[in-house]
Amino acid sequence: MQITQIEYFLAVAQQLSFTRGAQSLHVVQSAVSAGIKQLEQDLGAELFVRQGRSIRLSPAGEALLPRAQAILGEVQAARDAVDAVRGTVSGTVELGTLSYLGPLDMSRVLVRIHREHPGVVVRLRQTVQGTRSSLAGLLDGSLDLALLSVAENSVPNLKVHQFHVEPMVFVVPSAHRLAGRKRINLAEVAGEEYVDFPQGWGNRVTVDAAFAAQGLQRIVRTEVVYLEFALNLVRQGLGVAFLPQSTVTRGGDEGIWSIPVSLEWKIQLAHSTARPLTAAETVLMRAILEDVQP
Repeated sequence: MQITQIEYFLAVAQQLSFTRGAQSLHVVQSAVSAGIKQLEQDLGAELFVRQGRSIRLSPAGEALLPRAQAILGEVQAARDAVDAVRGTVSGTVELGTLSYLGPLDMSRVLVRIHREHPGVVVRLRQTVQGTRSSLAGLLDGSLDLALLSVAENSVPNLKVHQFHVEPMVFVVPSAHRLAGRKRINLAEVAGEEYVDFPQGWGNRVTVDAAFAAQGLQRIVRTEVVYLEFALNLVRQGLGVAFLPQSTVTRGGDEGIWSIPVSLEWKIQLAHSTARPLTAAETVLMRAILEDVQP
C-alpha cells in the first residue's frame, strides 16, 4: 500500500468520479485508475461499485475511508514536524467559501498567506448549495475549513468560530404597498413573491425556519446566487427579499425600502473536530480570524 494510492482513493471517493478525482490531483486519469486497481488487489476487495458511468463506495470502501483520511493526516503531521524544524509551513487547504463574506477580505488573506507562507496552497470551493454542501464537506473530509452561515451557535462534530453577525432587513420596491412601513410581521408578507437564494444557503435557511416556526409558507419565484443581484431585482419590481442590512447600505437606497426584522445573518469559520488541524490549516484560520478583528 502506497501513499499515492491512498491519495488517489480519497480523491475519487470525495468526487465519486475517477475523472474529477484525477483532475483534483492534477494527474492523468489512467494513473489514478491504475493506482486504485493495485490498491484493490493489495486489499483483496473492490473499493468502488461501478454503475455505468457513475460510481459509489463499496462496503469495503466505506470501511477504508476514515482509515485513509487518518493515514494522510498522519503523513501531513509528519511533514509539518519536519517543516517546523526548518521554520516553514507547507500544505494544501481546501476552503469552502460563500459568495458574500461580510467584513472578511479574502483577497487580502490570500495575499498575506502567499507572502508569509509561500508553501501553503489554498483552494477555494463554492457550490450552489452553499453552507449545506460545506457542512457535508467538513464532515466527510473533502473540505478542511469552511466559511459558513448557520443560525446555530454550535454544530455537532465541528468547531465553529463566529466572527460576524448583522441584522437582516425586509426589502421591497419603493412603489410597493409596504414601502414607508417601519415594521412588519411574517404573516402579512407570507403571500409575497420572493427573490431568494438556493436551498441550503445560510440566509435562505434562516428565513425558511422563521416562516416554518409560525406555520407559514411563502413562494420563492426567483433564485439567485449574488446578494447584489437580488437587490437589483427587487429594485426592478420582480419581488421582495430578506437581505443582510449591509447589502442594502452598500447598494444605496434608491428604488427600494428596507424594513427591520428580528432575524440575524451570521458568518462562521469552521473545521472538523475529528482530527487536529495541520500547520497550513492553522495559519489560514489565524489569517482569516485576524483579518476580521476590529
